[in-house]
Amino acid sequence: MHNRQNYLYVGVDLHKEQHTAVIINCWQEKLGEIQFDNKPSAFSKFLLEVETYVSDGLSVVFGLEDVGGYGRALAKYLVDHKQVVKEVNPALSFLERKSHVTTQKSDSWDAECVARILVNKFNQLPDAKPNDLFWSIQQLVSRRNALVKAQSA
Repeated sequence: MHNRQNYLYVGVDLHKEQHTAVIINCWQEKLGEIQFDNKPSAFSKFLLEVETYVSDGLSVVFGLEDVGGYGRALAKYLVDHKQVVKEVNPALSFLERKSHVTTQKSDSWDAECVARILVNKFNQLPDAKPNDLFWSIQQLVSRRNALVKAQSA
């Protein structure tokens, strides 16, 4: 069991080109927002920027929806740098968005919903484990499907 007050929660909305992260505290107050490119060269700057929100005694936990797709590189980077990374089921963040009366749909709001799920369901969420073997198999299957489609066209 973790003590909620000892953490900052970073929810990340993942996309092909650019990610959006929202940092909240245990009372779900938004502390900040960071946008950064989806390339490994930008990840260290992102991590340093997140650290500027950390005060004494607080640890950071990250929540990512898609650790096998667009978020794979970020998840791997964070895990390799000894960060706590949780995998958030997209169905949970969808329900979180729908549970609010707001009609807004933005990357910032999506990231905040992921962070809220981190606060509320931390113990139930699985740790992110980006696996190179599964990713390699996925790439091979995608390539095979593209070749089959090209042959039958």
